[in-house]
Amino acid sequence: MGARQTLHSRMNLTFNKSKIIFIGILFIILNTFSGSSFDTVTKFLSSSSLVWYHYYAIGNSFAVVLLLIFLFFTTGIKKNIILQNKESYFIPVIRGIIFIPIPIIVYYALNFIDLNIFTTILMTTPFFVYVFSSLLQKEKITLKFWIIIFVGFFGATLVIKPTFSETSVAMIFVFIVAIHNALTNVVVSKYSSKASLHSYTFYFILPLTLISILILIFNHIFFTLFELFLICLGGTFMFLSIVFMTAAFHLAGKYSSFISPFFFCQIIWASIYGNIFFNENLDILSVVGISLIIVSGTLTIINTPKIKI
Repeated sequence: MGARQTLHSRMNLTFNKSKIIFIGILFIILNTFSGSSFDTVTKFLSSSSLVWYHYYAIGNSFAVVLLLIFLFFTTGIKKNIILQNKESYFIPVIRGIIFIPIPIIVYYALNFIDLNIFTTILMTTPFFVYVFSSLLQKEKITLKFWIIIFVGFFGATLVIKPTFSETSVAMIFVFIVAIHNALTNVVVSKYSSKASLHSYTFYFILPLTLISILILIFNHIFFTLFELFLICLGGTFMFLSIVFMTAAFHLAGKYSSFISPFFFCQIIWASIYGNIFFNENLDILSVVGISLIIVSGTLTIINTPKIKI
C-alpha cells in the first residue's frame, strides 16, 4: 500500500512539473509575441520627433491603468499593491528601479538597428538565464541542455552576422538589456514567494512611469491622435509582455531553465514584422539560424519530460 501511494505521489509530481513547464512555455511564447509587437511600435516612434519620456509617460500610464482595472475585477488592487511588510517591497521596487534605463536603451537602439537584428541579440537572454539559474538557484543543468541552448545561441549568431558598421555601441547596450532581462527574471523565480505576480508587475513599471511623467510635465507637447494611438498600443504590448514574462518565471520557479529557450520565438515575430513594416529581408544564413533556434526549443520540449525530479 505504501509503495503504491509513493508511486502515485511521484506520478502526480511528474504531471505537475510537466504542467508547470507547459504553461510557462505558453507564457513565454505570448511574451515574445507581445514583446516583438512593442518593439515594432517603438521603432516607429523612435524615428519620429517624440522623445522616450513622451512615449513612456503616456504608454506606461495606460499600461498601469489597464493593470489596476484588471486587479479591481480579479484579485483586488489593495491585495497586490499593499504588501505584507516593508521587506516585501524591497525586491519588486529595486527590480523596477533597475529597469528604468532598459526601455530608454530599447527606444534609442531601435533607431540604429534593424528590428530582426535587435531581436536576435536579445535572444542571448536564455544563455544568461541558464548562467544565473545555475549561480542563484543552484539548478543542476545537464550537458544536454547546455548543448541545446548553444544550438539556439549559434542560430542567433547566424542571424546577426555583425559587420564592422553594425558592431556599434547600440549593439553592446542591447546585450546589456538581455543580461538585465535574464537576471531580474531569475530573481523573480527565486523570490516568487515574496510578492504576487501582479505586485512584481506593478512595481516593475511604476518607477519609469513616474520619472517619465515628471519630465513630461516640464517638457510637455501636444500629440496627434495617431501618435496617441501608437503610444497607447505600445503601452498595451509592453504591459502584456511584462505580465507574460513575469508570470512565466513566477510560475516556473526552479524550472526556469527549461522554459528559457522559447525566448527564441521572438525572432520569428520580429522577422515577420521587419519584413512587413520596415522592408527587412532575411538571407539564407538567417533562415538557417532561425531553424536552429526552433530546433533548440523543440528539443527542450522533447527532453523535459524525461528529466528526473
